[in-house]
Amino acid sequence: MKDLLLVNLRGNLQIVVQATKEYSEQLGVDACIKLFEQFKSYEDLYFFLGSYLSSSEDPDIHFKYIEAAARTGQIKEVERVTRESNFYDAEKIMNFLMEAKLPNARPLINVCDRFGFVPDLTHYLYTNNMLRYIEGYVQKVNPGNAPLVVGQLLDDECPKDFIKGLILFVRSLLPVEPLVDECEKRNRLRLLTQFLEHL
Repeated sequence: MKDLLLVNLRGNLQIVVQATKEYSEQLGVDACIKLFEQFKSYEDLYFFLGSYLSSSEDPDIHFKYIEAAARTGQIKEVERVTRESNFYDAEKIMNFLMEAKLPNARPLINVCDRFGFVPDLTHYLYTNNMLRYIEGYVQKVNPGNAPLVVGQLLDDECPKDFIKGLILFVRSLLPVEPLVDECEKRNRLRLLTQFLEHL
């Protein structure tokens, strides 16, 4: 198989993928993964691992699949797996997605929301100027985590108007006590005046 790929990478990839799927038990999944990685053939790694994902509980296979999907532009699939899989190392995936800088932050939001990395998520989105994703997260995904988002935005010295707008938009869905705590910790309680008056 290695020789087939050396002779004609593009022309023989389909044959090699079929062969690795067929004989992966005899060859070993790790050996097949190494073969595709050696040729930086993420598309074929993606197709190969796709047939194993549903039956595998190996965090490394889930990581390699998410990595291959991200590198081949299969963002919807990255989003699906980060939302549905329970067998990946959340911190490793979060770090990979942050380094990959995908144009869509939804997979990263899935990981950080599910596994409690909300301040990391907020910091990443804010420093990469992805404010609409912060708004989307607080408004549609998890308004209950808004206090953590606000706390991190205050730490990152985000403009007050953006934070106020975020708070006022979510209003009744916001847990008030944790929000007050986050602002009080940072000596920024006056920021909540308008919000508290609305309540």
